[in-house]
Amino acid sequence: MIDIHSHTTYSDGSSSIEELLEEAQKIGLSLLSITDHNTIQAHFELQNSNIRKKFDGEIISGIEITTTYNGETIEVLGYGFDLEQMQQFLNDNVLTFKEKQLREYELIKNQYKKIGVIFDENNIKFNPKVESCRHAFAIEIKRYPQNYKFFLNKESINTDSGFTRNEVYNPKSPLYVDESSLFPSLERAIEMIHKSGGIAFLAHTFAYSPNISNELLNIINNYELDGLECFYTTFTKEQSDYLVKLCAEKGMYMSGGSDFHGTRKKNHNLGTGSGNLCIDESFIKDWINKYLPDFNSSKEKIK
Repeated sequence: MIDIHSHTTYSDGSSSIEELLEEAQKIGLSLLSITDHNTIQAHFELQNSNIRKKFDGEIISGIEITTTYNGETIEVLGYGFDLEQMQQFLNDNVLTFKEKQLREYELIKNQYKKIGVIFDENNIKFNPKVESCRHAFAIEIKRYPQNYKFFLNKESINTDSGFTRNEVYNPKSPLYVDESSLFPSLERAIEMIHKSGGIAFLAHTFAYSPNISNELLNIINNYELDGLECFYTTFTKEQSDYLVKLCAEKGMYMSGGSDFHGTRKKNHNLGTGSGNLCIDESFIKDWINKYLPDFNSSKEKIK
């Protein structure tokens, strides 16, 4: 069983690297990737042998780079890149987590004031080093029933992910905020991964608004993605089957993971998601041996 989509306290996860490795060891993962948002600091920490030895399985370098497509915020997963090269690209192209949260706060605040959303700035409290400003905004504006009229999807009122994906990131929502100024372009994000020696996958296609799934073929045809994340905690079997078939038709690679965030994302358990995941090594056989030549199943290279 593998899980190549997980997060630590270096971005918005609640688990330290040691805690994540201990959980991976406990559940018997054979392959793990830490894909923190816009940072690879976890992988530099993994160079400490005392930390690395907590997990017997293989670890491949990973990152989740935030970008935009047609004004909507999406993510690209990168694997197998050179750490030093990627770090230089991040230094030149990507805001730190803290910088991004502070700038995003200003964008959301100004936009919501403009359209008449009711909120008290004094009640919006978050630590920009480790916490999302969107979460803080969601808590505050939901306090006022008068704001419910702004929600495109009423279910978004109940969950942070719904508020983010269906409202803040969705150009069709009155609560949409254009955040393209905060991130590298989709083309640039993919280029950063490729020029660092890695491969690029579109993350969790069906976790975005329907705009992105409807545009999937256009994205594949117009951008140099290497693969798609076909297995994910919230995907139905039909959705995964569709992506697997699409990868076969387009000659693209497959990946998958839980999007583990520790206690900060419910029912995204490492390895198993909400109980629906058990990703076999065979799904990544087309590319994993290139980046981890010693990775094997039952002491043999994946065939």
